[in-house]
Amino acid sequence: MLISQSEWARRQGFTRQYVGRLVARGLVRLVDGKVDTVQAEAALEAIREPAREPRRKSNPVPTPAPVAVPAPPRPTRPPTPAQPPTPIVPATPSPTMPPTPPMAKPTLSLDVPGGASGDLPTLLLKARIKSEIKRASLLEIREKVETGKLVDADEMYAASFNRGRAIRAAWEAWPNRVSGPLAAELGVETRTMRLTLERYVREHLLELSGMEGENYHG
Repeated sequence: MLISQSEWARRQGFTRQYVGRLVARGLVRLVDGKVDTVQAEAALEAIREPAREPRRKSNPVPTPAPVAVPAPPRPTRPPTPAQPPTPIVPATPSPTMPPTPPMAKPTLSLDVPGGASGDLPTLLLKARIKSEIKRASLLEIREKVETGKLVDADEMYAASFNRGRAIRAAWEAWPNRVSGPLAAELGVETRTMRLTLERYVREHLLELSGMEGENYHG
């Protein structure tokens, strides 16, 4: 069944721009400017469920059995004669030495390039927050791409280029198509009418290309 692009986009829950991208990529084909629902739905199914190649089973390579190698005999050492225990002498405190103050417990800190420093839990928390913010930004961009709010710049450039080339070809073929009827209506030669129209069309296309270049660089 043939329906308009807007109607097909409404039925599928897509935006009109997303349908235009599918058409530009050649996934959805138009028939007289309308969407063939059978072909379009088949293309969507092919995108959503790509064919999976069967995984090849690798033949197990037999591993050789380990060969037991006898350990070399350990050299025997002569027994060490027992030494008498060292007597423990109690330490006598010196009357001139002050008591040693208790040592403070060390605090774990981490130096960060750029002059900033802080304890490890705070730095880990900041790194976790930064990672979550980046992840949320990526999810937002992916959602905009899926809903059609963001499109690929290369695809849009290629579609715009192809559209402009088709319009230019239509303009260049227009003088040859209408020069005969216009010449007969105005009572002039067909060749003169065709050459005149081609000259004006060529000048008009040059003006349009200059305007597009200014808009692009601006």
